Amino acid sequence: MRHAVVSRGATPVAVRGRRARCAVTRGASMDLGQALGERLRGETRMNLPPGRVGAFGVRETLEYLRDPNAFVATRVAKYGPVFKTGFFFKPAVVFGSRDAVSEFKSFESALPADEALPETFRELHTAYGALRQSGREHKATRANFSKVLGRAALAAYAPVVAEDVRAFVSGKAKEKTMRAGDIKRFALEMLFELFIGHVPDERYIQAMYAYNAGLLSLGKFSAEYKKGKQALEELLAYIESHYRDIKTSGALERDPKYFFLKQYSEAVDENGARFPDDRIATTAVLMVWGSYIEAAALMGHALVLLGDAKNTHALAEVRSEYKATNGGLGIRSLEDVTSAKYTEAVAKESLRVTPQTAGGLRVNPTNRKLAGYDIPAGYTLTADPRIPFKDAALFPDVDAFKPERFISGSAESQRNVVTGDTYFPGGMGQHQCPGISLAVVMTQIFLAEFSAAIDSWTPTSTPTYVQIPIVILADDCVFDLEPATA
Repeated sequence: MRHAVVSRGATPVAVRGRRARCAVTRGASMDLGQALGERLRGETRMNLPPGRVGAFGVRETLEYLRDPNAFVATRVAKYGPVFKTGFFFKPAVVFGSRDAVSEFKSFESALPADEALPETFRELHTAYGALRQSGREHKATRANFSKVLGRAALAAYAPVVAEDVRAFVSGKAKEKTMRAGDIKRFALEMLFELFIGHVPDERYIQAMYAYNAGLLSLGKFSAEYKKGKQALEELLAYIESHYRDIKTSGALERDPKYFFLKQYSEAVDENGARFPDDRIATTAVLMVWGSYIEAAALMGHALVLLGDAKNTHALAEVRSEYKATNGGLGIRSLEDVTSAKYTEAVAKESLRVTPQTAGGLRVNPTNRKLAGYDIPAGYTLTADPRIPFKDAALFPDVDAFKPERFISGSAESQRNVVTGDTYFPGGMGQHQCPGISLAVVMTQIFLAEFSAAIDSWTPTSTPTYVQIPIVILADDCVFDLEPATA
């Protein structure tokens, strides 16, 4: 038998062939789920975005739940700003390029939202929740938001928030320590006070925590979901009974602390009918939940960023604005808040640097094109703010904390691209978060009063984060506080 002469370092053709076939075999077996999924979904002849869904989106979903921000960043680096994946065990296309976002806006209003949500979220959010609604029903629900989250409402809330923030900060200054869990609890108590007129008993504080944990639990069989469902029932029964009591006593009409419930006592649905008591109670629960968790997350993220030694310039600007407000005697009105443009920019930049959540989820009901790709019917579509937020072409020096990006007319703002297609921390379109303005106002007040009363704050260890349903500092993150001297 003749043997081929092979130079040193070369690989015989026969060996190369076997290795190549083995590599192909390994590659095919490694992504068998993707190949199977494409056949099951009838996608083999379609031009879908790059990425991986798998057969049922299990691997992708579990990886997303471990660290959503890293999940998105990894896939953008690998596939670009438009990719396919699995979200909550459903095939999805995630995108964030300016062109794709702009194109999505042209048809977003016609897309249903309910079926895109995870089953546990859909159930616990209830049929009264705006995220589950579409069409006339959804339009009527959102029409009522402006009465409790618009400028007039923020003007009513701001003095209450400021007074409570000062009391909270004063207490922490005396203790010289603060847990992230304290911020979360403060935000929750604050939202209860704003939306139902008082802070309820501990039982209902814990019920709201359980409800939050159940929303994105892995299934109805899980302990988190069952606890969340029970917590929702307790919260609804409590708030509905409370609402009926203040309505019967006349307090609803005469006491300004019931501003929120008074507005909803006059709310009407798509048919012009007044909201029933159970819908008002449900709305209060959903609004407390959505607003408190968003505000608490933003307060924590902004505090970490503003306290970083690299960002002393930003802290100095926030303190300077505070001193210019009422002679440094504290925030008293919404006008005091809105005049503090730099502190507002700190909140906005914190939302960009540490994204809290994904964009809204929509169901694509028919085959369509998006960004030049085929999008099959049944896919979830989501414009994800984390993609443009981390795009250096839009936000140069993308990882740096630069509130000046959001100061209109500044040199830094001219270098950044801040538009509705590149900056949408509360999502976009019909289902964008209605409470983002309240969260920013609450955070502005918190940062201003906190930085005036506390000279420095230092985490005792590297901050850790809870990832789901929203990225937020873990409760056990502790800050050592150094109170300001007179």
